[in-house]
Amino acid sequence: MAQKSDFLFDHKASHFFLPWICGLMVFIATLIVAGGVSVHNSLDLWQKGIAESLTIQIPTYNADGSPRNDAVYHDIETTLMITRTTPGVQGAVVLDDEQMQQLMAPWLGPDAVVSQLPLPKLIDVSVDSKNPPSLEQLKQDLTAQVPSAILDSHRIWLAELINFSNALLHLIGFILLLLFATTIITVVYTTKTALTIQEYVLSLVHMLGAKDWFIMHKYAWHHFKSALGGSLIGFILALPIILGITLFLRAVSGQIFQSSLSLSQWILLLFIPLATAFLAFLTTFHTVWKFLRKFL
Repeated sequence: MAQKSDFLFDHKASHFFLPWICGLMVFIATLIVAGGVSVHNSLDLWQKGIAESLTIQIPTYNADGSPRNDAVYHDIETTLMITRTTPGVQGAVVLDDEQMQQLMAPWLGPDAVVSQLPLPKLIDVSVDSKNPPSLEQLKQDLTAQVPSAILDSHRIWLAELINFSNALLHLIGFILLLLFATTIITVVYTTKTALTIQEYVLSLVHMLGAKDWFIMHKYAWHHFKSALGGSLIGFILALPIILGITLFLRAVSGQIFQSSLSLSQWILLLFIPLATAFLAFLTTFHTVWKFLRKFL
């Protein structure tokens, strides 16, 4: 059974236009926020992994293609001695063929025989993230005693990746602002359209004793419900896409890309439709207040 105040909202903009626009905005916002959160999670994962480890390469072949044979083992022993005695280093181990096989599988395939390839020997160095070693000093020590050793801290390409990711997050923030601005404009347009159509009714209701607060609350609450319904539909439609992309990235990249979201991050996504509906409520309330002050 319709309430007595339902006649105030007998217009298509309130019943159709507002919820579908809010649903579309929330659908897009949920997808890009989920993507931004995944990028942020991946950066944290990469930074943590790189902060706790270094890699040292010992070439197994000379520049002319000849094998280094015994020199390789001498360089490995010297490198292990230098790294293990360096302050801030917790340990250093040489990756065996099986570990190299797992490391190269994403690029060479699971059936590649890495022992027959001219790959360098890799030494995985674990460092104390709270008290890391001096990379410059370690590099100098290695250069002096093991000229062939190559220290790779991955920090250069990580810095470039961080800069790119930060720019991407700023772009996501800008897009979110545009989406919320579009939502506000839509709510203002819908509310003004409804008020213009119902101006004579509002005048009559106002003369019969209805307070401004009552009219503002009715419109704001009605648009809140309409926006919340459309926003929840947009949010629900975005969920299978997010889950599908998560499963796809997990299958393709393994642990390289952290696409899974934590419970708190899922709650953050759920906040989007609620915030959209609340924004519609506040915008409608303010728009009706200005209209009543001007025309009534």
